[in-house]
Amino acid sequence: MGRRVVVAGTFDIVHEGHIKMLWKAKEIAGDDGELIVIVARDENVRRFKGRSPIIRESSRAYIVKNLKPVDRVVLGEKDPLDSIVKLKPDMIVLGYDQWAGERWLKEELKKRGVDVEVVRLPRFGDSSSSSIINSVIKLFCSPKEAEDRPRDLK
Repeated sequence: MGRRVVVAGTFDIVHEGHIKMLWKAKEIAGDDGELIVIVARDENVRRFKGRSPIIRESSRAYIVKNLKPVDRVVLGEKDPLDSIVKLKPDMIVLGYDQWAGERWLKEELKKRGVDVEVVRLPRFGDSSSSSIINSVIKLFCSPKEAEDRPRDLK
């Protein structure tokens, strides 16, 4: 019997690392399991990353929904943990660079009545959304414009 696996993220610029991570999460779910992806709301991207997303939430959700390993997509709640509580997954798969610690996340969800396994996957590939954004900035902005960009995009 497969598992209900949840992955959450911004998915602002989908790249090779995202795809490989989603395939690994689907493999963990199993052939008869379900991979659900929580796509971060625009307001949460601004709150947690300190910048607006490049692609709006509805478009990011549409893109992720159309990736082959993904069974279902939901837009996240204002409190990211509320989405997980509603979905009641068997497992949460974290990307290598996601902010939540495995132990902390497991304990917080247990307080909310959800006993779930949490695993962190390694980095897949060399790309990251930030590195792609930085490359675009270098290609299309003057040095002064690039200097004025938010710190996480330098």
